[in-house]
Amino acid sequence: MNTLAGKKPAQTPIWMMRQAGRYLAEYRAVRQKQRDFITFCLNPEKACEVTLQPIERFDFDAAIIFSDILMVPWALERNVRFIPGTGPKLTPISSATSLDNIEERLSPVGKAIEMTRLQLPTSKALIGFAGAPWTVITYMIEGGSSRDFAKTRQWLWSYPKEFEAFFDYVTQATINFLTVQAKAGADVLMLFDSWASAVPAERRDQLVISPVRRIVRALREQGNNQPIIGFPKGIGEGIIAYSEEAEIDALAIDHMTDAKWVDSILPKTMPVQGNLDPLSLLVGDSQMIKSIDHILDSFKDRPHIFNLGHGVTPPTPVSNVKQMVQRVRKSENGV
Repeated sequence: MNTLAGKKPAQTPIWMMRQAGRYLAEYRAVRQKQRDFITFCLNPEKACEVTLQPIERFDFDAAIIFSDILMVPWALERNVRFIPGTGPKLTPISSATSLDNIEERLSPVGKAIEMTRLQLPTSKALIGFAGAPWTVITYMIEGGSSRDFAKTRQWLWSYPKEFEAFFDYVTQATINFLTVQAKAGADVLMLFDSWASAVPAERRDQLVISPVRRIVRALREQGNNQPIIGFPKGIGEGIIAYSEEAEIDALAIDHMTDAKWVDSILPKTMPVQGNLDPLSLLVGDSQMIKSIDHILDSFKDRPHIFNLGHGVTPPTPVSNVKQMVQRVRKSENGV
């Protein structure tokens, strides 16, 4: 929390995207007893349990609530389901559904946050999150993930008025979902724009930056003052405008983005989060340590939260995660 407030602590804090997940045996043991993934996310007791697992095992400095960026499409009745070996599938959008009951439908996520905050040590931050509107819309139009998001981009160009109305609708749904999490006790909120790289460059303000600014302002107007981390994955030089105009409190960067360049172009008081390649954790040892040291050195003069450039992958050895945590903490103590 101090880092997100713009301070540079003696010890760089660390957590990991998707840290509650399939790489942990204790997570898999809980998961196999759940009917399906959405039911799992909406079970406050079990969501709380797996949220706390990586804190207990690795002593990370923050927990992120066990949920998914597709909870908003689920609440909007898009028949979200996860197919083993394939990934998420949705019923493609054909017309807007009501936003009236979205907070009620997603209230179990708020309950999980309440339960987790009570059990989490006060020294640990609890992060709530949502998918940014563009990323959520791609899933809702494509009916799942995509290589080039052709259907979504064609909607954008062919039906501008309809797209704008739909975008507004999803943005408001995202505000509603983050409001649930903020009121429940999340210390930090994060917006994942996982497919920001698919936005045409001249449309970044419209589709990536402006909606985040609207979300931030709406939350602030409601009295929710939690720091907000923005993660516009893959937009390269677009992070300059994003960091200046989206009104976020911290910028998360992916592993394709040069850490030293980021440090050179952002104000020194701007907190940055990232950006180890998740696949380096499959190898560990000297190659991973070299990359960790490079990242720590790049951000040695600014508030920095150590993290991955994207989510941890299921085959990741637990021993390598331990090695990463130890390196981040020990290297700064001269060890």
